[in-house]
Amino acid sequence: MADALKPKITISLKPCDSDVVEVSPAIAKQMQTIQSFIEDDSFFATTTVIPLPNVTAFQLTKIIDYLNYHRNGKAVADDGKESAKKLDEEFLKELDQDQLKELLLAANYLNVKDVLDFLCQAVADLIKDKSVKFVRNFFGVVNDYTTAEEKEIRRTRAWAFEGVDEE
Repeated sequence: MADALKPKITISLKPCDSDVVEVSPAIAKQMQTIQSFIEDDSFFATTTVIPLPNVTAFQLTKIIDYLNYHRNGKAVADDGKESAKKLDEEFLKELDQDQLKELLLAANYLNVKDVLDFLCQAVADLIKDKSVKFVRNFFGVVNDYTTAEEKEIRRTRAWAFEGVDEE
């Protein structure tokens, strides 16, 4: 009965483009960047709002959704791994390539290991067996090789280009 009267403690996060988002301490603890704020002696959960200048509301919401489903590395659903795998696939289907990259950067900024590992694997799967041109475009890398240099690299390291999907 005493627990019912106890106010629910939440952590207030302020994405760069939105109003404050409230998260549970369990979710906030998985975000190492937030954890460093919480451990500060001047932090008061009821009044302190933690600014997130490098994270949008969309990104924060997606990360929180992922963490809520995969609490402490274990899927909440009763059917376990299959359900988690399905949810992960659906999670990725909802994102375009730009959103995936931005979400990866947000997870890196917040230092959320589980989400970061998941998104890095998703990016690795996405660029696997893709052409150099695709990878350059995906990451926004400018080609600084001359045509002759690139031909020479392709000739001397032909093994690196075997099985690559050319566009």
